[in-house]
Amino acid sequence: MYSVNVKFTKHILVTGFILAAILQPATARADEIVVGVLNVVGTATISLASIDFIGNELILIGPNSAQQGGFTALAGTTGSIGNIVNPPDASGPLNVPDFIAFAADPNISITLAYLYAGTDGSAGCAASAPAAGQLCTPDTPVQSPLDLQNTGATSATASFDIFGTEVDSTTGDTIPVSGIFTMPFANKNLQEILGIIDGGGSVTTPFVAQFATSVENSSGPLVPEPSTLLQSLSGLDLLALLKRRSSRLAAMTA
Repeated sequence: MYSVNVKFTKHILVTGFILAAILQPATARADEIVVGVLNVVGTATISLASIDFIGNELILIGPNSAQQGGFTALAGTTGSIGNIVNPPDASGPLNVPDFIAFAADPNISITLAYLYAGTDGSAGCAASAPAAGQLCTPDTPVQSPLDLQNTGATSATASFDIFGTEVDSTTGDTIPVSGIFTMPFANKNLQEILGIIDGGGSVTTPFVAQFATSVENSSGPLVPEPSTLLQSLSGLDLLALLKRRSSRLAAMTA
């Protein structure tokens, strides 16, 4: 009788455990939405028609020291990023699901929802003599999302801001995400960049992108600065690194 009662008790306990597991909220069993700050690097080509992210649309997620919150779990891994069509001529609402996807966490993705207009104004675009500190946001035919700044007579940076939504496909949970892309041009000033793009050509450069969920946005500025993240990769040829990782991924999936 004792052994029967023990077995019956164990049966009740196990059944209760199974029922609890089945009945518990889905969010308790599935991956939770990732909250924090994410820093990635890659390569972009800018033209009148698009911002293309090249290298098989590959991004490299920076080291642990460059991530915050839940994104630290993705440090040192790779992901993919979708191209943005129509800028740098236009800004405004977009709908690009899986704009950013993560190889190490395929349940999480970022949907691109809005491309903000630039804020530097168009006055500096007319400057003929390149000089450090000149600012330019092209506004022909409409205001561009690109903010250009000369860092010297022969160098510049381009940047643009986006807004999106991080999505957990397992739960349907979402959280707002804001981001900034920064692209350094070591050998081109903003006048040269504008001349190439306006002439129907394109310019290619490495980029650093920094994203933050809304919770982190309320706590202060994003860290580290884009220049710091680029410096953390000093001694590495970014393009060669991306090419090697791309070839490795292709070999693994062949």
